[in-house]
Amino acid sequence: MPERMHVSAPASAANLGPGFDCLAVALELRNEVTIGPGDADGVEVTVEGEGVRAASRGADNLFVRAFRAAGADARGLRFEMRNRIPFYRGLGSSAATISAGVAAGLAWTGREADPLPAAVELEGHPDNVAAALLAWTTESGPAAVRLGGCPVDFAVAVPDDELPTKLAREALPQTIAHADAVHTTARAALLVAALQSGRTELLKDALDDRLHEPYRAPFVPLLDAIRGRLDGLPVYGATISGAGPSVLVWCERGAGPAVARSLAGVAPRVLPLAVSENGVEIS
Repeated sequence: MPERMHVSAPASAANLGPGFDCLAVALELRNEVTIGPGDADGVEVTVEGEGVRAASRGADNLFVRAFRAAGADARGLRFEMRNRIPFYRGLGSSAATISAGVAAGLAWTGREADPLPAAVELEGHPDNVAAALLAWTTESGPAAVRLGGCPVDFAVAVPDDELPTKLAREALPQTIAHADAVHTTARAALLVAALQSGRTELLKDALDDRLHEPYRAPFVPLLDAIRGRLDGLPVYGATISGAGPSVLVWCERGAGPAVARSLAGVAPRVLPLAVSENGVEIS
């Protein structure tokens, strides 16, 4: 076993318009954890940055739970967490923590195993953790396929308000019209094809969703505010990031910083974020 380890995991935005509970993208905004010797009789956790008041400092910390779920013994270790991903904003903070914890636990013990099943079991759904791990198809259990590229950049508008995923899910109806299901399925297929082929001119049509965004929009007032400011900008559209309330702006390649500056003031934070080329990283 190593004496020290450093692990980081990216933020992620799920759904991506019509890809409800199916599609997600990893974004270059990372949480980091350093693991090293600590109190021999227990588990030590320190937290800096986002979630400093919400994150547990004990053995029930989410990263520590994921670390243990991978078969690693957390006793006698110190976990120093530096969080940059906002909590409860639809940017995959829990998925980053879980993915990093599971991957670190496997690496700490030297086990070779697919981290996705354990991460999905803790997270409850596969889209964000799959993006954070950049997983490939597995023979059984949870599976994910990585696209060959993503020919866009993003700007993310982050409000101060939080939106628990449970509340966002409760806003969804039990049934929808067949026509709306067909419309969204077609757009999800078009979105994957557009990204895979680099046909970015198709993205404006591909991002139109009728499955979840119309029902969540009242909880995400930032969505309409941003869509009303996109004319003339080098963008393809805007979608709710995960369950919200953050909003993901789809930008032409290289235009993320300029778009973020143009949208300054629409939210407390507007961050230009590139697609992460790597998922969880361990050293």
